[in-house]
Amino acid sequence: FDDKYAVSIQNQPVTSMVCDPLDGASVQIVDNKIHLKGYAFSGAGAKIIRVDVTLDDGTTWHTAELQQDDSPLNRCWSWSIWEGDIPLPEGAKAGDEVKVTCCAIDSNYNRQPEKVKNIWNLRGCLSNSWHSISVNLK
Repeated sequence: FDDKYAVSIQNQPVTSMVCDPLDGASVQIVDNKIHLKGYAFSGAGAKIIRVDVTLDDGTTWHTAELQQDDSPLNRCWSWSIWEGDIPLPEGAKAGDEVKVTCCAIDSNYNRQPEKVKNIWNLRGCLSNSWHSISVNLK
């Protein structure tokens, strides 16, 4: 690897993460839903316009509620906090483990890539694939 060919990073790609609950946590079912929270961010001032969450590996997606200011679409320089009460997949019940995955879209309609294998690089920079955790239902 010759780092003289590695140009500096000027903008961050769109990314998101589930922050609450933590990976491996037990989560209370309320009205056949679980409550999730996280953040999303995109570089170059692009605003997060949507965060989608799935509990069934992408068969169904649910849009989380964004909590952000009224910045213009191209003048947003901070994280966007999201949360939502996400419906459980059909047949899921207390005692089951569920995989939670989130994916963000910004105002330039950039969307996080599904898997890291398509964006892998030697330095590990700008890895922004979908974020997933597992939770135990109770």
